[in-house]
Amino acid sequence: MSDCDFLCTFHQSISKSELLCEGCGGSEDEGKRLQRREKNRVAAQKSRKRQTQRADLLHQTCELLEQRNRKLRSEVDSLSEEQRLLTEALRAHEPFCPIMHCSFASSTSCRLQQEDTLSRSVRGREPL
Repeated sequence: MSDCDFLCTFHQSISKSELLCEGCGGSEDEGKRLQRREKNRVAAQKSRKRQTQRADLLHQTCELLEQRNRKLRSEVDSLSEEQRLLTEALRAHEPFCPIMHCSFASSTSCRLQQEDTLSRSVRGREPL
């Protein structure tokens, strides 16, 4: 190995952005090319880092949304169960409810009947 070969290998191992030994046939264009490659390598590293950060952020956002979705799903299940229980209670109450037997068309007459029933029950409780 010649001294020039050794120096060129040494220069390349230190930094690729360093200029090549002039005795090896390296030129300024080669040095600029190496500098450009080094800049490109650094830019690519930065780009990969940004892409990884973006992916991490998306992953965190996804986890938060899934957690919120589970919470909302639990709320919906709870409300559905409450609705089912209330509907069941209403169905059990319907046969005994005088209001439910009134039709919407005769709502005023039904209201009058209710008021009449109420006034009779109140009068029946009054002391003589």
